[in-house]
Amino acid sequence: MKKNVLYIQSGGPTAVINCSAYGVLDACRRAGSRMGRIYASLHGIAGVLLGNLYDCTDLSQKQLEQLKKTPSMAFGSCRYTVREDTGEDYEKIIATLEKYEIYYIFINGGNGSVAAGNRLGLHLKKAGYDCRLMVIPKTVDNDIAAVDHAPGFPSAARHTAITISELAHDMYTYDTDLIMAVEVMGRNTGYLAAAAAAARKTGWGPDLIYVPELTFDPEKFVKDVGEVVARKGKCLAVVAEGVKTADGKYLFEDTTVNKSEDPSRNMGGITPYLNMLLRRHFTCKIRCIDLGLMQRCAIHDASEIDKTEAEMLGREAVDRALAGESGRMMSLSRVSSSPYEVKTESLALEAVADVERVMDLAYVRDNHADIREAYMEYILPLIGELPEYIDLS
Repeated sequence: MKKNVLYIQSGGPTAVINCSAYGVLDACRRAGSRMGRIYASLHGIAGVLLGNLYDCTDLSQKQLEQLKKTPSMAFGSCRYTVREDTGEDYEKIIATLEKYEIYYIFINGGNGSVAAGNRLGLHLKKAGYDCRLMVIPKTVDNDIAAVDHAPGFPSAARHTAITISELAHDMYTYDTDLIMAVEVMGRNTGYLAAAAAAARKTGWGPDLIYVPELTFDPEKFVKDVGEVVARKGKCLAVVAEGVKTADGKYLFEDTTVNKSEDPSRNMGGITPYLNMLLRRHFTCKIRCIDLGLMQRCAIHDASEIDKTEAEMLGREAVDRALAGESGRMMSLSRVSSSPYEVKTESLALEAVADVERVMDLAYVRDNHADIREAYMEYILPLIGELPEYIDLS
């Protein structure tokens, strides 16, 4: 008897999550008689709760191929967390699984989704619902434990590095003093902000980089910027959205700038704070820029390695589920940086759920405002070849 499949996209978008979707759906189709109909939940777990599934079984090969070229999340997501205080949500989930005769479940998500997948698997097991559940990681923050890097991060890092190099060009257009502060994503990890340092390989990069693993001191920031401006007449500073001050508060929680009644709901958005801070201390032109959602959804400059690995992990998850694995997350382990080589493996969900990865502080310079060259060995193989610009020196 054929057993049906459910694929769920979860959390926030990445440039290559649809490549993982392609890997899962195509591998399921190629499984032939071992798998039945193939469904995708619309808007993540909300679609499962509401019984809102999309039947992917009869998608054409052309449509499947187009998935790999589609930005953001083709099947959508939500920000709903399954309630643990009552059994009502799980009852609805099981009702949907039973209705569609789902046996194979593939969850494609980030850190929170790994934990949610673990809880779901444990509850289904307790309820006696027979299934095989696998998680395929993705994140732009690179905060999933026990993974060399998660699909989505390399593309976000590439986008950041290239965009910073382009902004550096723009900064030198005019022969007047200018300060440029750029906000990049990264709640508690600085991997993405650190990727801005790779822009220097083009000859055009940032002067300062601040990561969430270290306390953000506004006075030191102003001093650092001032020193660069005094020396060069320009300064390009990159700041991760998740940096905190000494009191443990995120910059976006500063209510003198953020007028929201509940600033904690607005992750990111530190650009207004940086703008206010810099204008208090400098009279030159100031440009504060938020790289925004393009970091996580832009397929036009996605890393080729990222696209390949995202699809590979999707396929591997299907193969392992068919082989009998369940309650596990796919992972990438680096074998070598030069030449670049990784291997796939699967890890028990309970070993990686609710564990947040942070960047190794050995990558941060002693001034706490820049990234060491050693980080290049880690990041450059992931982001691929960078643009070459004219050199007029």
